[in-house]
Amino acid sequence: MINAYILLTMQTGDSEKAISEMRKIENVEKISVVAGEYDIVVRVHVKSLEKLLTVTNKIQMINGVKKTTTQVIEKEISL
Repeated sequence: MINAYILLTMQTGDSEKAISEMRKIENVEKISVVAGEYDIVVRVHVKSLEKLLTVTNKIQMINGVKKTTTQVIEKEISL
C-alpha cells in the first residue's frame, strides 16, 4: 500500500467547491486546509503508483485547482 500527500495550490475563492468534489474521490483519506505555500493538503491511501496517478489526475481536473505536488510517504513514524 502507498500513502501520499497531494499538495494543492488553489485559485482564490474555489476551495469549498473543490473540497466537496475531493470528498467524492475514492482513496482520499483526509483533506486539510493549510496556511503557507499550499492551500490544501490531501492524504491518500492507494494500492499502487498507477492508482495514485489516477487520484492525482482526478484532483487536477477539479475546477479551481491550479497546481498539485505529490509527496509519497516512504516511512511514517507514530509517536
